[in-house]
Amino acid sequence: MNEKYEACNALLTTCSNCKRDENILIVTDPSSFEVADNMWNSMGEYTNKSLILMDERTMHGQDPNKVVAAAMAEADVIFGCTKFSLFHSKARRDAAAAGARFVNMADYSVSMLKKGGLYCDFESIGKICTQVAEKLEGGKVCHISTASGSDFTCSIAGRAPTPQYARSLMPGESSSPPDIECATCAVEGTGEGVVYIDGSIPHPELGLITDKIKLTIKKGLIVDISGGNQAKKLEKIMKKFNDPNVYNIGEIGIGLNSMCELNGRMLEDEGCGGTVHFGCGDNRGFGGVVPSAYHLDMVFKNPTLTVDGKTILQEGKVV
Repeated sequence: MNEKYEACNALLTTCSNCKRDENILIVTDPSSFEVADNMWNSMGEYTNKSLILMDERTMHGQDPNKVVAAAMAEADVIFGCTKFSLFHSKARRDAAAAGARFVNMADYSVSMLKKGGLYCDFESIGKICTQVAEKLEGGKVCHISTASGSDFTCSIAGRAPTPQYARSLMPGESSSPPDIECATCAVEGTGEGVVYIDGSIPHPELGLITDKIKLTIKKGLIVDISGGNQAKKLEKIMKKFNDPNVYNIGEIGIGLNSMCELNGRMLEDEGCGGTVHFGCGDNRGFGGVVPSAYHLDMVFKNPTLTVDGKTILQEGKVV
């Protein structure tokens, strides 16, 4: 039997408020089964739990098969313990519309159950997340700079902030613990400047960035990617998408979880305190209007971020 980790208990309680008699479903695949098995072994007192093992998907947002989708539609709480995220899938949206609470555990490792972001004080950081959202509300001009040379400006006028608390407590809510962040969205065509990516790009071919990547952005689009070998890989990856919309700078996400450490895995990296990430490609989930089958996050460290001249982050620290 696998060791029981306190993180699993946090996922079942703090992050989802599971009731003993609720229909709880774990959806997993071969690459994530060890994590799912740890969750299963932590659910001894939950009498209506089920675990479904399905074939691995090939990209984030791809739907599971019909049997899995049908099970999700009947669940009260769903743990999406899969290599590729089910968050943007139709099956997840349908289940949420029916009242299910969804907890995204995409690309988890057992090491994430042992230490890191899942051991944070979710409630305290959640209050900070709300405060950041209040500072972003009604903002018009966002400026980001870093000591490494980043200097980026865009409009966020009319874009409501998107606080993400890593908790699914009410019917229909979805979350991605330990990713606690507050995001806004660049208005299409307004982003201008240069950004150096020096944190991570959670993609199987990249992960932690060891040789910073320079992005040149004009009229809201990445027009040049330069640097070393990792920059060349990123350029090839984005060309392979064969979709001009992937170059759109959409989401601007402020990581707030001080217990997270950059490790190349999406949900830990996006929530990592002291960072900002750009979500390139589809931005409709953040109030934008750009459709794409892809959404690629790029994390950079220790940014200073201001809105309408008021400082929200000072070298990565919330003001």
